[in-house]
Amino acid sequence: MILNDKRFFPIVILTAILTAAVFCSDVRAESDTFPMPSVIQPNVSFWTKIYTEYPSNLGVLHDSRKLNIIYGVIELMDPDLYGGRKTNKKRIKKAKKKYKAILAKLMRGQAPVGPVEQQVAGLFGPDTKPAEFRAAMRNIRCQTGQKDRFRDGVIRSGAYIDEIKRIFRSQGLPEDLSYLPHVESSFNVNAYSKFGAAGMWQFTRSTGKQYMKVGYTIDERRDPIISSHAAAKLLRHNYRKLKNWPLAMTAYNHGLSGMLRAQRKKGSYERIFMEYRSRIFKFASRNFYSEFLAAREAGKNYRQYFGDLKLDTPVKSREVVLKGYVSLPQMARHLNLKIAELRQLNPALRHPVFRGQKYVPKGYRLRLPYRNDKDWEILLAKFEDKFYKHYQKKSRIYTVQRGDTAGEIARIHGVKLADLIAANNLNSRSTIYVNQNLRIPLPDEKPILVAKRQPDKPQKAKDAVASQSKQIEKVVLPQEDPETRLLIASRSAAQISKGLDPNMRLTAAHEQSLPVSNQKTNLAQEKALKESPKDQPENSLFVANSTVEYSPNPKIDTKPTVVVALREADKPETESAPVLADLAPDSEEKLRVSELSREMETRPATPGINSPQNHPEVVLANLAVKKTWDQNRKQVGIIRVEVEETLGHYAEWLNVPAREIRRLNGFRYGRALHLNQKIKIPLHRVTREEFVEKRFEHHQELAEDFFASYRVERVMTYSIKKGDNIWTLSYQEFEVPLWLIKRYNAGVDFSALIPSQKLFIPIIEKNV
Repeated sequence: MILNDKRFFPIVILTAILTAAVFCSDVRAESDTFPMPSVIQPNVSFWTKIYTEYPSNLGVLHDSRKLNIIYGVIELMDPDLYGGRKTNKKRIKKAKKKYKAILAKLMRGQAPVGPVEQQVAGLFGPDTKPAEFRAAMRNIRCQTGQKDRFRDGVIRSGAYIDEIKRIFRSQGLPEDLSYLPHVESSFNVNAYSKFGAAGMWQFTRSTGKQYMKVGYTIDERRDPIISSHAAAKLLRHNYRKLKNWPLAMTAYNHGLSGMLRAQRKKGSYERIFMEYRSRIFKFASRNFYSEFLAAREAGKNYRQYFGDLKLDTPVKSREVVLKGYVSLPQMARHLNLKIAELRQLNPALRHPVFRGQKYVPKGYRLRLPYRNDKDWEILLAKFEDKFYKHYQKKSRIYTVQRGDTAGEIARIHGVKLADLIAANNLNSRSTIYVNQNLRIPLPDEKPILVAKRQPDKPQKAKDAVASQSKQIEKVVLPQEDPETRLLIASRSAAQISKGLDPNMRLTAAHEQSLPVSNQKTNLAQEKALKESPKDQPENSLFVANSTVEYSPNPKIDTKPTVVVALREADKPETESAPVLADLAPDSEEKLRVSELSREMETRPATPGINSPQNHPEVVLANLAVKKTWDQNRKQVGIIRVEVEETLGHYAEWLNVPAREIRRLNGFRYGRALHLNQKIKIPLHRVTREEFVEKRFEHHQELAEDFFASYRVERVMTYSIKKGDNIWTLSYQEFEVPLWLIKRYNAGVDFSALIPSQKLFIPIIEKNV
């Protein structure tokens, strides 16, 4: 029907006006939510180009304060290729030097010569003062392009972004906040920063613990959905305090207290952007909101910038609530699931859980693969008696002493050497270091003791030797007769005890080097040693639970390799040593045979100052509780403060409020702790051993997560300059975590650095 009646025209016009008003209102509301002040428009334009035009093999030379000033573009190597980062640094340095020379010439009033100088001069205009050119010389910066990485992030976002938008809507927040992970991590759930920010939303440990579970077994920062709920709560809290989104978004990067301080000094976001200066409010914080606006533009309109992309889709899964503690490798075997599949579905579970060193906690909502023909609840109920536990797996912590060997430590603590190596991720040579903290697993089986023999029955002793000799697996030793092979094999088994005389009494030094809770076990071992015969032959096999096999090394045919094989009766239960099965699930034989050389069993602890360079993952922190006594009917101990430790950490590990620790030490609120400072800790809620274990796991977690993402490329020597302090060197100069610097500088007092003092600085690179 055609409307020719003039009476309808006013209605049509009114409808059009109302529709346009509603549309403009929506646009204005969106603009008001995330406004773009004129002072940041050049920055937003710059970041949009970085995300959509410049790939990662290009570096953009620009002014760090005025991002619309772009000097030029240089070609970069892939930083993951050998020598790539070093080459890029040289190219960037050369380019900066070129443009600084041009700016210096313009500062002196000299006329530009050639197209490059004329192009640079044109960026500033004819009325630019010398001071502006001088400032520009200091502000030259190189930004690596992000187009390919942003594109990959858009593809990854398909698996999560719809659910993240739903989460933000449910919290009453703008759903466009769901594009923020493009800035933080490019939607990489495995992202990990040098200073410990983890997951898609890059939560630090301290901030993450306010909203999620962050610990040695579970780190919910790595779960994209759980961390999105946490990000929504944090952003909502920031907005309620700061009252606008530009400041609330900047606080996500800079911290809420820092932005409240900036707001008190400058007021509006525009003045903060233009005028605010502080020691930590630098390029990243100043540009964070601009980056978000650019990422939102590129993410929402990705087809305009990248064409049609096939986005990832959400992975279907089923959740089951665990009724008890569970060994994940054991559960996977019962349910015929692959560890890799469970790892993908449960990114919040940390490495110790997948290795079997820790159980999945009771009550955890475990995600299992979606399968139409599987009712996981029924299957779990069928096997629950086999793998549900009533407790979390615990460990003792032992500090390595000079002269210790892995074999001796395992023997003294009554654990299998293979379990000790697996529990501590020792290298193939089983290298240990003086003051290294080792995790001593607590197996369900009885401790391994030296076998007893009645001295008044020598014939039975000979029979025992013969019986154990029969248990030696087939020996393959070229050009050796059976008698020689038996003698060598017998002596090799004895090496597990570091070649010690079985009659040797444990000295006070041995006992003092062990945790208090282990001394009874060691006394039992001592008793067993005392009852051993004095005339025991050197080549007798009196180390229980071990046999020795010689077999050719498949890689080097000319040298035999010593292999310790566990007999069928001595194999650990599936939950006590699942590491081998987890790392190589295709080879069940690796549960039976652990390749350990004789050198491995007798290699003494390495005391050298630079030994962490060979094995930087080890925990060398001073973790022991030095002294305990009763004070007001409560046990109190003394510890020394280590790097990356706060009163909040101690309160968490001791299960007490932080104010109780402050009161015990007479600390005022807000007082900072100092490295190596002695403080008292209350021990009435947890035992001494439990505190040390939690403390160890904190430092182990830092190392494991860091070395999963980074490696030490080289070590440089740095000479301390006047005005240096360890914090600026760590966080600003070298961007290396302080705990890692400390490992390379054992014995250095960082609070008393003096000019010309030498420090070893590890230079870190991201793993490929």
